[in-house]
Amino acid sequence: MKKQYFAVLSTLICILGLGLGARAQEGEDTVLGKVPYDFVVSGQVLPAGTYRVSRISTSSRTLEISSDETGASAILIPTFFDDAQTGHAQFSFEHVGNTYFLSAIGTPIGTYSITVPQSAVELALMEQQSASSSGSN
Repeated sequence: MKKQYFAVLSTLICILGLGLGARAQEGEDTVLGKVPYDFVVSGQVLPAGTYRVSRISTSSRTLEISSDETGASAILIPTFFDDAQTGHAQFSFEHVGNTYFLSAIGTPIGTYSITVPQSAVELALMEQQSASSSGSN
C-alpha cells in the first residue's frame, strides 16, 4: 500500500512539478502572478487570485505573499535559493489529490524553493482517498 502511494506521489510530483506553474510578471522589487486555484503555503490555504511576492527586507530571504484582491497573505521562509538567473518569474506547485502546494517562486534573479512537508502531502492523499471511497458508495 505504501509503495502504491509513493508511486502515485512520485508521478504527480514529476509531472506537475515540472510543468505546472502560474504565470507571473516581474515588478521593480516584487513578483506578481495570477493563481487560478486555491493553494497551500506555510500551512495556510490561500484563495485563487492575483498575488504579490516580495522579500520582507533586503537583508533577509523571508518572503511575504499577499493579495490586495482577496486580502489573503502569508509569510514564508524558503528552504533554498538558487541564484541561477532565469530571466522570468513563475510560481510552481505540487498537485496532490485535490490540493495545490506552492513549491517554488521563480524570479528573474533566481528561484526560491519551498519545502512541502511530507505530513501535508500524506494528509492530502488521505483526504482524496476518503472523498473517493465515500463517493463510490
